[in-house]
Amino acid sequence: MRTSRYTLLISLLLLLPFSGSSQEKATVEETEKSGKTSMFSFNGIGVSADLFGFAYSLLDEYTSAEIAVEANFGNRFYPIAEIGLGWCDTQDETTGIKYKTTAPYYKVGLNYNFFTNKEKPDPDHYIYGLARFAWTSFDYDVETPPITDPVWGGTASLDLEGVGGSCSWAEIGAGIKVKIFKGLHMGWSIRYKVRLSDKKGSNSNMWYIPGFGINKSTTFGGTYSIIYEIPFK
Repeated sequence: MRTSRYTLLISLLLLLPFSGSSQEKATVEETEKSGKTSMFSFNGIGVSADLFGFAYSLLDEYTSAEIAVEANFGNRFYPIAEIGLGWCDTQDETTGIKYKTTAPYYKVGLNYNFFTNKEKPDPDHYIYGLARFAWTSFDYDVETPPITDPVWGGTASLDLEGVGGSCSWAEIGAGIKVKIFKGLHMGWSIRYKVRLSDKKGSNSNMWYIPGFGINKSTTFGGTYSIIYEIPFK
């Protein structure tokens, strides 16, 4: 009788891991079948490159282009870091003033997938909102043609090199993301930029700010990116 009890107890203990494993497997299969996902589950990493900036550089004398890395949490929240390069080499046709700069800029922020609900957010095709904080520190050159002094007469030109400047700004906007093939996506975004702070040289003003654009209090920008997503399982 005692031997039978021991045999039954050992059999039950041996079956417990298989039972738990079966239940866990069933739960995973039900989750995958229903498409439900945890709001903060880590689903992968995406890397992207802005094609618009590279193409625009062939048409104009100033532009910027960037690459980005973003994390996917629950197919809803996408924390993102962007690094870009802005450059400008132009001369004003009216005044003859030359302005030149090349420098990197940095952004951190968040994308939010609006095509989502409590049951199944869509990670492949959606409209998203975005917010960014951005900053840059750079040197610029300014050169002016000879200018006549209206009081004392005579002419003088301004030739400044390596003038230090910096700027920080915020961006808000919206974008669209569509799936092309497997992990490959394309994305578009429109951004409204608000300058937060800037520091310029004592004898000149910044005409172009890398990553921000023409030096105004507010401006608009956009991106057209190719995105590759690396899934996490």
